[in-house]
Amino acid sequence: MAEGFFADTVFMNGVVYTADTQENVYQAIAIKGDKILFIGNNEQTAMYIGEDTKRIDLKGRMVIPGMIDSHIHPPGIALSELYEVQLFGINSLEGYVAAVKDFINCHPGTKAIFGQGWLWSAFEGEEVNKGPRKEHLDAVAPDIPVILRAMDGHSWWVNSKALAVSGITRDTEAPDGGIIEKDITGELWGTVKESAISLIIQPEYTLEQYVQAMHAFQSKMHSFGITGILSIMGRFTDIILQAWNHLEKQGSLALHVRGAIMIQPQDNLLSQFEDIDRLKKKHHSPNFQITTAKFFADGVVEGGTSCLLEPYTLETGKGSNYYGRFLWDMEMLDQAFCQANQRGLQIHVHSTGDAATRRVLDALEEVQEKVSPGDFRNTITHLQLVDQDDILRFKQLKVIASVQPYWHFKGPNWWQYVDYRLLGERAKHEYPLRSFINQGVIIASSSDYSITPVPNPLFAIEVGATRNIYNGRAFGVEDITDMDDGRYLLNKDERVSVAEMIKSFTINGAFTLFIDQETGSIEVGKQADLVVLDQDLLSINPVDIDKVKVCMTFFAGNLVYNRGEMEEDPKTAL
Repeated sequence: MAEGFFADTVFMNGVVYTADTQENVYQAIAIKGDKILFIGNNEQTAMYIGEDTKRIDLKGRMVIPGMIDSHIHPPGIALSELYEVQLFGINSLEGYVAAVKDFINCHPGTKAIFGQGWLWSAFEGEEVNKGPRKEHLDAVAPDIPVILRAMDGHSWWVNSKALAVSGITRDTEAPDGGIIEKDITGELWGTVKESAISLIIQPEYTLEQYVQAMHAFQSKMHSFGITGILSIMGRFTDIILQAWNHLEKQGSLALHVRGAIMIQPQDNLLSQFEDIDRLKKKHHSPNFQITTAKFFADGVVEGGTSCLLEPYTLETGKGSNYYGRFLWDMEMLDQAFCQANQRGLQIHVHSTGDAATRRVLDALEEVQEKVSPGDFRNTITHLQLVDQDDILRFKQLKVIASVQPYWHFKGPNWWQYVDYRLLGERAKHEYPLRSFINQGVIIASSSDYSITPVPNPLFAIEVGATRNIYNGRAFGVEDITDMDDGRYLLNKDERVSVAEMIKSFTINGAFTLFIDQETGSIEVGKQADLVVLDQDLLSINPVDIDKVKVCMTFFAGNLVYNRGEMEEDPKTAL
């Protein structure tokens, strides 16, 4: 064989799951440069071994395509871990207050305290619906603004000083779609929700700090086998774009990054889309592009801000006829969607409630009638409640279902106290998955990190296949050994296969990002984005998938993560 055809690296004696249209499984793979050169059995692949070829004996390990998180918020909790109080893993009011107090003691002279990760299930009484009161924080920080973001990011808990510094009084009106919680006398409660968050002082970090956080974020992604993302950007879009651009110019960006820019109903549509057009031209390289317009159709169930077809339960504290709220005027939403697709932008919509999803589908149907056909790959994400009659419409309208399977089980200290309390029997049928696949709808899985604090796709793959808890110890409970264990099982009829879950993180994610012709499956000529796992996901018990480790991650043929358990072995790989 001619010298130029020898591989740079070969992997042999493994289980190579391609995620191609035939779902082929091979034994070995050869890569050259940044491309996949060959896939087949050991003997065939040996033909591509030259004197300088690196040989990796997989010893039965699995290789899958690099995984793609198609809804994520970089830099995740990297900034929070570096500079803020950490509330993740705490599930009590006393614990949150103690964490703030400890942070103050460890950071004397701090001018404002920010943090993230509190859970609604930690509270009682009126605080279960309104959110925690400011007085808890006032007791430990009367003179320093304290701003704590809920795990879901849709509600912020603040103290009196933060309200004062932000200029919020009992007479302040919330912006359209927002809530400033108050008590029965009209006094400020200490929680703001949805668009009212914009009234609160925001954390400010330098570009240098963001770049540092982005490097940490990228390393975390590689450690989980993630090689591509849809970067959802909101309040801090400009500096996040600058950080991504910095990594790209440094030559250190080793992810496929596609960006989604927020469109707000209260701002001028034309100027927002013109801004996106400008950013598309400015940020357009092979690894970093703006492709998507992001919309919020509603809020979240736990905040009572999802838009539902049937009323919330009385436990929500808003009467017997409360449905939540849709955040857009339908005529304006139709216009916004049309503008997005006419400008070649993908539409990506946050929708948790079944009424919100129905209205979004109605608006997307209008787009099909008014906009010339195109390859838009419009997407609706989260999809906590979806009416069965609307699932087929996803297929008819070519809408991708962007799901977060990490949440598709009855979470301890959450499901019973939040979802079931607010939704009643509907909570038993939330988060459809199999229903989408049965109708031929493309599902793309993602984490919504940092809402999901550990965005390991293997956790989500397990939950999608079991509809049950993963790694019980991480939730403070006993782990399960039987996928039919009923304690945390959520509607097992919505289970999907492990292979379907892998594809939701690989080729389907690549399709969502418009990069399926270059990555997302292991095929000759595609980019060598690969993940080596220490076990074969297709042969082990699905409840053990959370224990599987990523051994190596390759991006464009380059080793970007190595857990240290495998070595090149030029003598024994054959």
